[in-house]
Amino acid sequence: MIKTLPFLFITCLMIGCAGYKFQEAIEPLEAGTPKDAYTYLQKHAPKKPDIPYQFELGLVAHYANHFAESNTALDTAGDIAEDRYTKEVKKELGALVTSDKLRPYSGTQYERLLSHYYRALNYVYLNQLDGALVECRRATALINYFKGEDEKYDFFGTGFLAHLSGIFFEAAGEWNDALISYKQAAEYYKNASEKTGVETPDDIGNALVRLTRKLGFTDEFERYRDQYGEPPLYPKNTGELILFYESGYVPSKSEESLTFPILKTDDVEDEKFVPTLIGREGMIFEDVKLEYLLRIAMPTIDSHRPRFAGIKVAVEKQEPARGILVEDVENIAIETFNAQRPIILLRTLVRAVGKYLLTRQANKKHEALGLLTNLAGVLTEQADTRSWQTLPNQIFMVRMPLPAGTHTLNLSFLDANGQVRGGQSVPDIEIQPNQITFWNHRTYE
Repeated sequence: MIKTLPFLFITCLMIGCAGYKFQEAIEPLEAGTPKDAYTYLQKHAPKKPDIPYQFELGLVAHYANHFAESNTALDTAGDIAEDRYTKEVKKELGALVTSDKLRPYSGTQYERLLSHYYRALNYVYLNQLDGALVECRRATALINYFKGEDEKYDFFGTGFLAHLSGIFFEAAGEWNDALISYKQAAEYYKNASEKTGVETPDDIGNALVRLTRKLGFTDEFERYRDQYGEPPLYPKNTGELILFYESGYVPSKSEESLTFPILKTDDVEDEKFVPTLIGREGMIFEDVKLEYLLRIAMPTIDSHRPRFAGIKVAVEKQEPARGILVEDVENIAIETFNAQRPIILLRTLVRAVGKYLLTRQANKKHEALGLLTNLAGVLTEQADTRSWQTLPNQIFMVRMPLPAGTHTLNLSFLDANGQVRGGQSVPDIEIQPNQITFWNHRTYE
């Protein structure tokens, strides 16, 4: 026990360190100077590359138009995630007696999938469509891995990534791969829609009809046409704009303090005690029955919807096109956390009971030692609130035909009721005949 105390106090210092402040990074983003945000993160890099810093650096670099650097950072995050489970065993063990902050953070499944979205866009902006296709295949492989690992896989984020893959494959003229991706997107959106609230976009049905006709798959074409109807026809020699509108921030995690009563009649060393303790969350007992109030720190997450919740795009005299919701990151983040919370609570209580037993043993030796042990336990009890905080809250997609040439996009940002609450013009968007032009735009309000 005496040997354990220095370890606990050293841990206090370790988990209290932070290389950068999130607020300092996002202020330049919101001010329209993402390069300043990128410079700030570079100057405050941790000594050892880690998640989620690499995620934050990669996304900020993307908005700063440092596309190659963005991919480097996001690739590093992906590599860390792949290796994490086998190379961080010591920290896993340390977390059992100290804090979840020492557990290796590998990123959530939806975070890892969304990194491929930004990596693919980076390659498009670098005029390397083949690189974007590689990212689509990597995302597909990751989805298949998640599916294979968990029979109850939630499919969060998979519909959007499969949809995106279909679009990129179609843009590259790889019709068979595009058709497969669109089929997967229809399945994945359906599987997750009840919890994410995102229905299968009409664009997918249009694509299934369009591609089965092009490939000469008569039976499938007739079935999809009966199901979805005829897709809209575009005039010849026009191009197409696909705009991804990213709104607000995904809600971040915060820390809450929970109290669990230990009664005088409890056998704390019984292996069944922690499940009993879990059932007491929120319960109140008479003081005469109490032996100890066990306080723990738990992560929590709450909805934080942005002001803007939709978009319309107008170009010259064309009918404005309205964006459709293709990814609700907030709902996915909250549902993912809710699924993980019981495991986090169990692990936290096991750790807290262990610290309580250490304190009780120390008290028997000397009261001052007991106080010291209790202090160490309190100082090392911090909730793990790590996440990719610069991700958007929602992603909308606008798909519209445009004449070849250079255009100014007039963006109207909508509130939750569909009313226009802001706007912005984006000049010099070049449309090539018979090609797709990709663009993503971010607001933070």
